[in-house]
Amino acid sequence: MTLINTPLEYQGQLTQPATPMYVRRPESLRDNFRQLHAWFEGAKAEIAYPGSLMVAFASKANPSQPVARTLLNAGAAYECSSNYDVEIVRHALAQGWISRSRPILANGFKLPAYARNLIRLRAEGFANILPIFDDLEEIEPFAESGLHFEVGLRSRTDSDHTNRFGLSHEDMFLAAARIAASGNLRLTTYHAMQTVSASKGFQYQSSLVNSLRRYATLHRAFPTLHRFNFGGGLPGRTSGMNFEDWMWRTLQTIMAVCEEEGIPAPDLIIESGRYLVQDHAARFFRVVKTRMGDDGVAYYMIDGSIMSSFPDAWALGDSFVVLPVNHWEGEFVPVRLAGLTCDHDDVYPTRKMDDVPLMLPADADELIIGFFDCGAYQETLGGRGGAKHCILPEGSEVIVEEDEGAFEVTEYDPPQSAAEVLCSLGYGL
Repeated sequence: MTLINTPLEYQGQLTQPATPMYVRRPESLRDNFRQLHAWFEGAKAEIAYPGSLMVAFASKANPSQPVARTLLNAGAAYECSSNYDVEIVRHALAQGWISRSRPILANGFKLPAYARNLIRLRAEGFANILPIFDDLEEIEPFAESGLHFEVGLRSRTDSDHTNRFGLSHEDMFLAAARIAASGNLRLTTYHAMQTVSASKGFQYQSSLVNSLRRYATLHRAFPTLHRFNFGGGLPGRTSGMNFEDWMWRTLQTIMAVCEEEGIPAPDLIIESGRYLVQDHAARFFRVVKTRMGDDGVAYYMIDGSIMSSFPDAWALGDSFVVLPVNHWEGEFVPVRLAGLTCDHDDVYPTRKMDDVPLMLPADADELIIGFFDCGAYQETLGGRGGAKHCILPEGSEVIVEEDEGAFEVTEYDPPQSAAEVLCSLGYGL
């Protein structure tokens, strides 16, 4: 409530923040990054794992400037997904967040513009660009560039029968042979993105074992291969998963398989998106109206759209932590939430979820509702800036830093104006 009730200085004037409000806490990004390394170092020491760990920030989870700035300043490698990601790398260099030696992992389908941009980036002196090839055709522009690259190959995993990504086991050998014959490319990385979540335990470890055995087969034929990139798959920090135990079991699995296969345990890469960014952000709304449902459960209507703000809830049925910010001292009653759009589906719990009402304060007067752990994917899937469903404006954004236990607002962006929304629709106001 302090954020909402305390005036902030913006462009030399005091302004009263209003809901809807998107709040970021960068310290959680830094803490998640540090903690992943700490779990690795602890497990590495306990079981004497010989390899290293690189943690890459998967920008697709949240490519916004405050997130990229924080994680790159913390030391994360950067994982690209598309051509415009390369421009973020250049911006990061210009801002001093990275040097030209920072590892840049280039995933995604490398259409000609993307491939050319990566080659230009290498020519500009970025020494550690790692293109990870998804099909055989992607190799040629890099082989013909004459520039030296360490490269990777993405394997098609068995964990999802509908998987469209990666090379078949046979094509992995064809690609590795083409790379070896190029003279300027050096195969170092085997990318086996596990399509099973790490929270699945035995199912995840079984999928990992299959990938490791294929890595071993390729390594014996092409011994320059020394990195195993198992992609992402880590849930958010607050998911309840025991990450320390997962890290220990994963390193044990890798060491055991490599010993059976008679090869060295590889250096490791984690491309983390959801784990790093999910819990750094929350959205706050004010209840502006109540409507009684036919079953006697009230709808609390909030001053925003659930569909636009949380597309994973609307489209996939994913849930978020939803809590009241105030009125904790009173009675709690079953409630559903509804957005201000005229859309039947703009409700929470959504149509994709079990219809179990939330328990929220009966006193809805000036009630503030928070959706927590929404810092991964929602921002870009729902669209940033521009126009939203029913032409509802985007709310304000606040960045909160922590210093010796005290919280300070360091950045503030006001809500969209009518002119900004309508201009994005071509009205030219």
